[in-house]
Amino acid sequence: MSAPLEILLLRLWAFAAGLALWAPAVMVPVAGLPFQPLDLLVPAGWPLLAAHARRLPPGLSAVVLSALLSLAFSWLIAGGVWIVLAWTLGFALPFVLLAGLAACEPGAARALTGGFLLGAGLSLVLFVAQLVVGAEVLDFRNNYAFRLPPHYGRGFALFPEVSTFAAHGVLAFCALLVPCLSPQSGKGRLAVRLLAAALAVALLFTQSTTLLVVLPLLAVVALAKTTRASFNTLVLTMLLALGLALLVMLFVQSFYTERLQSASAERSASMRLASLLGGLSILWSGDVFGVGIGRNELVAPRAFAVARALGLSFGALPEGVNGQLVGRIFEEGWPAVLHYLLGGALLIAALRRARAPGDAMLALMALGSLMISAAVVGYRGVYTNWLWLALPAGLLARLHAAAPRAPPASRQPDGLAEELDPAELGALPGA
Repeated sequence: MSAPLEILLLRLWAFAAGLALWAPAVMVPVAGLPFQPLDLLVPAGWPLLAAHARRLPPGLSAVVLSALLSLAFSWLIAGGVWIVLAWTLGFALPFVLLAGLAACEPGAARALTGGFLLGAGLSLVLFVAQLVVGAEVLDFRNNYAFRLPPHYGRGFALFPEVSTFAAHGVLAFCALLVPCLSPQSGKGRLAVRLLAAALAVALLFTQSTTLLVVLPLLAVVALAKTTRASFNTLVLTMLLALGLALLVMLFVQSFYTERLQSASAERSASMRLASLLGGLSILWSGDVFGVGIGRNELVAPRAFAVARALGLSFGALPEGVNGQLVGRIFEEGWPAVLHYLLGGALLIAALRRARAPGDAMLALMALGSLMISAAVVGYRGVYTNWLWLALPAGLLARLHAAAPRAPPASRQPDGLAEELDPAELGALPGA
């Protein structure tokens, strides 16, 4: 029996969204505004939200409601940039709802991960071509909503910067570890392993600090989700951990040496740390509701103060917070922290309950999204930053619906609540 039309459309939307996550720096001009492909897919999914309005998972509704309250308090008290508020209300939060709905439906969840992994493969091909032919020849970035610095000699696919591509590559690689290692994986494991191996090699050539920041922890969680306690799995885990350590050592010694010698890696890390600490300083500076929505650039003097206090040195002050999660805390204050605590609780629950390979992949994608939004990607327009607020709530709702229900206890006559032995039954009248 075929699925209802709204379910088929949700699956189609999920596949397209997973693919479009890999092309934020491509501009689709509409009314003179720099839209990316997902900026068009989200409004196309608004009718799906109307069709599924009564079936929204409770956790997903709570996450979005807490986000709305945080935005409302910040806007009413601190103000902000209206176009940023409009984009958040019209695009970012509907994306969270749509992605959460996709995670809640098994077919749509598979479509989302399938589209994401297809995008990883296509981006990998373009990345390699940029390394071979030259990034300046194959630079298709034209979305001026993002900062588009030149990265000649390094590939970036269709992302604004190398670090953004590296973050998505790490996320895809760790998600692929689940079907690579899980005994429950079905056909297609060879293709999955080839893609994972190709991504691992490509990540070395990014020369990005993101590899050192995100990959170790995310890979360890992936191993923990796919192995069970036995001698064989212990040996496998040790071998994989050794391979991961060798991969990181090879990256540092062979591909990262130039950046270490030129001190560019140190300057990049210093600027990132200063901007993150400057953004978090809002929590103890008395600005309870932040500096205002969209006023991310106000972090520069705070970052400079942090740099002077810690003795950090870098070239130019950051134009904003180098982490979208901290950026929203800087703009919205303590209400954003409470909103994130709710999202984090759902993420922890999803990581604990996800067992099947497909569910574990979604949970890992959510964890990777949290990590890159916290410390790597500062662009609010990179929709991957919002996935960790969406996927856990939808996944938990699906797992709860699929959990076996215990049969109701049979009602017993009054006075016979405790089970009687045969001797007692024989003593009853009429026995």
